Formats: sequence, structure tokens, C-alpha cells
Amino acid sequence: MPRDQQAAIGKPLSRRQALQLGSATACAIGLSSSQAVTADEERQSLKQRISELEKRFDGEFSIEVKRLDKPGYFELRKDVVRPTASTCKLFVLCELLRRAENGEIDLNSEITWKPEFHRGGDGVLRAMVPGQKLTIHNMAILMMMISDNIATATLVDLLGGENITRTIRSWGLESSNIHDGLPGGANYSKMKQPVSTASDMLSLITKIYRHEVLTPKSCDEIIRILRAQRCNDMLPRYIPVGEDWGSAKTWIANKTGYGACRVEVGIVKAQDVTFSLAMFFKPNGRVRLRTKCLADYPPVLAMAKACHAVYQRFLPSS
Repeated sequence: MPRDQQAAIGKPLSRRQALQLGSATACAIGLSSSQAVTADEERQSLKQRISELEKRFDGEFSIEVKRLDKPGYFELRKDVVRPTASTCKLFVLCELLRRAENGEIDLNSEITWKPEFHRGGDGVLRAMVPGQKLTIHNMAILMMMISDNIATATLVDLLGGENITRTIRSWGLESSNIHDGLPGGANYSKMKQPVSTASDMLSLITKIYRHEVLTPKSCDEIIRILRAQRCNDMLPRYIPVGEDWGSAKTWIANKTGYGACRVEVGIVKAQDVTFSLAMFFKPNGRVRLRTKCLADYPPVLAMAKACHAVYQRFLPSS
């Protein structure tokens, strides 16, 4: 064994050494160069890295990030209005818990979904027979944890799109509008896409984390549900935070969106850094998807790499 390797035994790896080892391991087990995060990528400035990703994946990012444990901030096109895709479900959950706090809705009451609420995309209810009942609370968990679109349509119908938008705008999200929820069903062509900005999304998730909207109990419940979210191929993909069943000291609480834009909003509580993030990626053209698996879809990879670049930017120096 070479002397330099012998000397390294027993010594902790620096962050850069760990990154290089991880990249080498990724290549060794067969991950493509588009999946591995390299040391060269880590060395670039965040702005430079984002610009390179925009060129490589032919799209445009809108980003706002705020470090929550100490000063740290980054933004890029944070006020550009974009389609939210499924991240608008966070708006629905907030309005639901607000109404529950006010005694207007009993979360333990049962609710069912109607055939007209059928939607494609994510979820399990589309494979189940309509008419079965779930508690409103569990319907909300399906909406968030596996991004069930039928659960979302059911809850938007219960709450009213105008009411949801009114609430989030009263909290300062002036560029956000859920309209009538995610388009689908017989009226698909007449429905508008929910919209927001990175600035609005970051404001909301940060206020939830800091207990600045709703009650602390409701804010903690939102974070609990987001920590259980199972769509993890973007923000959590390259960040070294492991599986979390509610008791982990490090965690990621996030909501994804897959649509005209790829979207992430969430909190990262890693060992050395805590930050809130809102990120949109809009491809410049239609990206053909050749497989059923979305993990290697180019816009997904663009988001995952950009999220990792943010994480690297805010880490303490090695």
C-alpha cells in the first residue's frame, strides 16, 4: 500500500475527499457521468454552476435559498411567475389546517372522492374504486406523501380554490394563485395552471419552519408530513441525509412538482447546515421521456444537481 494511503488510514476525510470518493464510487457501480457529482462541479461558484446546468440541460432556473442557522442567501430570477405543478399542494394543506384550527373542519371526518375528480399522474386513488372513505387528514397525507392528484382535487373541492388563494395572499404570497387546483377531468382545457414564484414559495416554507403562520402544532404537522414525502429524486438525491421516519436529527422536508416546470420547495436540516429552498426549472423545449422511470429524466437531473450545488455552497469550508 502506498505511504500516502497508509498515512490516511484512521484520519477523517475532508469534505472534498469524501466528495471525490463518492464520485469514484458512483462511477464504479455504473452510474453515468450525468448522475455522479464530481469534484470539479463542487469547486465552481454557485452562480457559475447554475449557469452551466442551464446550458447543459437547456432550461432556466428560478431560485431562492435562505440559510436558517446563520447568514447565507442566494437568489436567481426569484420573482418570475411559474407553474407550480404539485408544489401547490402545500397551499392546500395550509388552508386545510387553518380551517381545522378555526373549528370549521374536523380532520377526523370521513370523505370520499368522486369519479369527476379522477386525474392522471401521481397517486394511488386512481387505481382504487371510487366511493371508499378516508379521513380528511389521511386524504391530505396521500396528497402530500405520494402527491396523489385525486386526493388533491377532493380537498380543493372541499376548501375552494378562491379561499386557498385568499389565505396564502394574506400571508404575503401575492404572486401565487391556485385557481381551481391542478387541471384534470372533463374541464381540463378550461382550467388554469396554479402559479407561484420562488420568492413566494420560499417565504411560505420558511414561515412554516419558524411557526410564523398557523399554530406551532399545525406547522410541525406540515413539516412532519413533508419529511415523510416519497418523491425524492431531486432535492434529497445527492444531499447526505438518510432515511427519516420522524426521529432523525438530520432530515429533509420537501414537496416536489412535476409538470411544465420541475419544482422543489423544502427545508434541509443536514449535519452542518440548515436552509430553506424554492427552485423551479423550466426546460426551453419539450424533453422526450423514453422510460417510465423519471429518475434520469434530464430536468430531474438538472434539479438534483442544482440542489446539491446549493448544499455545497452553504457547507462550512473543509
